[in-house]
Amino acid sequence: MRKNLSLLLCFIVGVNSIYAQVNHAEHEITGYVYERDAKGKLQPLPGAHVFCPKEQKGSVTDIRGAFNVHVHNSFPHPVIASFVGYESDTITLKKAKPLQFILEPSVLDEVELIDRQKSSAKSLLQTTNLEWISGAELQKAACCNLSESFETNPSVDVSFTDAITGAKQIQMLGLDGVYTQILSENMPLLRGLSASYGLNYLPGSWIESIQVAKGTGSVVNGFESLSGQINVELYKPSTADKLFWNTYVNSSGMIENNFIISTPVKNDWKTALLGHYSYQGQSIDQNDDGFADDPEMTRLTLLNRWEYTGFKNRRIAFGVRYLNENRISGQLSPVVSEGDEFITPYEVIMDTEQAEFHSKTGFIFDKPGTSLGILTSLRYHNQETVFGNSLYSGMQHSLYLNSIFQSNFGDDSKTYKLGLSYYADNYKESLDNIKLIRNDQTLGAFGELSYKSGERFSSILGIRADHSKLWGMWYSPRLHLRFNPIETMVLRGSVGKAHRQANILAENISYFFSSRTLEMGTYENLDAEIAWNYGFNFTYNFSLLNKETTFNFDLYQTDFQNQVVVDVEQSEKIKIYNLDGESYSTSLQIDATIEPAEGWELKIAQKWNETKTTYGAEGNNTVSYMPFVSKYRSLAQVSYSAWQNKWDVNVTLQNIGPSRVPTQGTTEETLVEGFWSPNFNLLSGQFTRRFKKFDWYIGVENALNFRQKNPIRSIESPFSDDFDAAMIWGPVMGRRVYSGIRMTFND
Repeated sequence: MRKNLSLLLCFIVGVNSIYAQVNHAEHEITGYVYERDAKGKLQPLPGAHVFCPKEQKGSVTDIRGAFNVHVHNSFPHPVIASFVGYESDTITLKKAKPLQFILEPSVLDEVELIDRQKSSAKSLLQTTNLEWISGAELQKAACCNLSESFETNPSVDVSFTDAITGAKQIQMLGLDGVYTQILSENMPLLRGLSASYGLNYLPGSWIESIQVAKGTGSVVNGFESLSGQINVELYKPSTADKLFWNTYVNSSGMIENNFIISTPVKNDWKTALLGHYSYQGQSIDQNDDGFADDPEMTRLTLLNRWEYTGFKNRRIAFGVRYLNENRISGQLSPVVSEGDEFITPYEVIMDTEQAEFHSKTGFIFDKPGTSLGILTSLRYHNQETVFGNSLYSGMQHSLYLNSIFQSNFGDDSKTYKLGLSYYADNYKESLDNIKLIRNDQTLGAFGELSYKSGERFSSILGIRADHSKLWGMWYSPRLHLRFNPIETMVLRGSVGKAHRQANILAENISYFFSSRTLEMGTYENLDAEIAWNYGFNFTYNFSLLNKETTFNFDLYQTDFQNQVVVDVEQSEKIKIYNLDGESYSTSLQIDATIEPAEGWELKIAQKWNETKTTYGAEGNNTVSYMPFVSKYRSLAQVSYSAWQNKWDVNVTLQNIGPSRVPTQGTTEETLVEGFWSPNFNLLSGQFTRRFKKFDWYIGVENALNFRQKNPIRSIESPFSDDFDAAMIWGPVMGRRVYSGIRMTFND
């Protein structure tokens, strides 16, 4: 039977080998919604609803009045823009180009303009459990980079990595961020050696919107996505302002500048240049332990994007990105012994360089809903880290190709996608005397069928078959279901299988900031990670006190068939081996968004995680909670926007529950048995004042000034057997005040 199935699969792959991937950009309807002020000048209209009845899809405009709707069918598309108190307007879009709506008040003698901006939303018509986060939501906090973009979002948790680098990571569904597939416009963003620190490389000011999908994602985007999928949309030449500038400074001495410049070029070309530079001239030691809590840092990032729209049924887009970052941390001054003998300080120096070329080419055929696209990415990544007497070096060269052919059976109620993907990865890593070289090629074929039955039911069934040069054949089936009992209520279910190739050194580098010795095999002795994910979602929109209210319930379970276990249960060792037993994560989240009065928004959320893994091998196994995963988290956010959105204020309070901390120390005097960290609160807030050409904002992070006490063990002897800077469960930096200006020019 298995032989017959394999032959059938090979036949399907052969028949469909000519098909390729839908270009994401070519299936976007973008534009702006405006109103006229008392002087007749156009002003953005945030919170307006833009709807495409042909596909029953919509979007909400952001603070700039911009919208972005993803569609599958070919043009023409009727597009409707509406807003409370205004006359709706309809434009029939015959080809891909930005739209401009100018809405007129429906009552001319007296009109009260009230902003009802939606900075994040969940569609009741999406088959997958997808949350859309707009640029307006990102502007509620400092959001210097992608890792900080989720400070006000309950679905994604921001965690702390170590007491040395100042970097942040994310967790989703109770699992580390490496199990979440992170994409940039449906192409890999964080993959390979950039998995640990790559979230810090993408500036928040470049981000137009983020889509967060829980559970396994679409087979179109790859074999990964064990716990979820995050897709980041950056500003494009067709959607960016002519000139945008953001200047930011904080109380630690960090200075950051971001800019975006877009302009049309002759012969239907458009281009945009996105830039970022951040600088912190000195390391900060807030707790006076002699080690830097916030390191000295310099980062430069540039992205140049191009689009060509001269062809009637073809779209071309490509871009080049470059990053260079340097961090200096560790002991701030040398230690002098009693005999005035100079002792070398424990220094940490991280140098990272990254370059990438990516492209999208799409074709639209005469048959409605039929298109073809090809996505490519070529990446170079080099990282060198010196810590104490050790050196880590990692280099990556990667090639990514993905293609999809999309069409339908008769009408748009039954749509299918077929395609091929190819990953080529070359890794060279070394840690002191350990050298790892890995060359892998993974070829995959996939198919996905989407079905809609009216407005009440839809489903997506997909399957992938991938062959890895190192790990053999993988099969990844996935199913998503949606049912709307009533118009304002949705039930969703999903199940899927995913695979992942672990990079054991780069993904665990924070553990090496210690005296622990590493015990591991080679890549050939480690199997790929495999997991099933099961999920259920319930969302209900209703009216409370005549105001829109959303209630959401999520329950997800991730079961590992195989996992690369990082074992730090013994205080003097780091062991890495394959799972021998059970490993799972259960995540339950309840959240609600309420509008108690005009201009006010209240968001509350509660999450519970149970994440357990089997530690030990060869029969000596114990099942324990995974370290540094909070058992529960709470979030409460209050936002207020003044009339016509001239100013707003946002306050976010998070309660972080206890997480398990492994045993530390090597002797009877220094040994600290494993324990559960205390729960603690993080309070942040921001005030924004908007003027005609610029916004001024001022805010505070960790306003309660909570810090983990004694985050580094044996600070007086960093080269001893008791030194450990990786057992971090809370913030190392305390209260931080920041301010900045955002300027926009479109004249």
